[in-house]
Amino acid sequence: MDMQTMIETIIEIEWEMFQHTENMGGRASCQDDFETFYIMRGSQYANWTDEMRECWLSFLKQSQAEGRNLVAEKYGRMMQFTNLHHYNKHIKPFVPAVPQSHYNMISTIVEAQIGWEKDFAAKYPKLSRAGRPVTSEGDLNGFTSMETYSRGELQTYPEELLKLYTEYVQQLKEEGRNLSMMIQQTTVLMYGYDTIEEAESSL
Repeated sequence: MDMQTMIETIIEIEWEMFQHTENMGGRASCQDDFETFYIMRGSQYANWTDEMRECWLSFLKQSQAEGRNLVAEKYGRMMQFTNLHHYNKHIKPFVPAVPQSHYNMISTIVEAQIGWEKDFAAKYPKLSRAGRPVTSEGDLNGFTSMETYSRGELQTYPEELLKLYTEYVQQLKEEGRNLSMMIQQTTVLMYGYDTIEEAESSL
């Protein structure tokens, strides 16, 4: 399976799971916006390694066959940080426990993401403001931060993918590359801009 087919298959499964995700306030408008969903998810996976994509697709298919909705679980797990009472009562009893060994890898990945996002925000403040707040302090303003979103999502990943992601993060840091910049470059291209600078100046 080539990279684009793999990405589209991942997105297709995730979109189906998203359609069966129930929100506390009813169906969210973003559940009817496939274009944005496709661009946001696709730009992330386009900047993963082949091994990471293959691992995630395999786990998605396995979870789908087991009747497990990883997208609903991701949003539920975010409530550990935004609504702990609701999480403890309505989410925690019904989702698999995250192995303790996963948390160090999750923290390593999130810390790198925060650093990259802060560097991106310093260079492209308009584009940054159009997205999520970077750190969990932003959750207090009613918007789920990148940090909280990422922790919720990473808790749904299998151990193999977390290991691959941790290794990838270390590789990128050693090479002086910024994954947030890479993802944003793909995102703006998918929105029809030639460069991040062009997208920034349009805002």
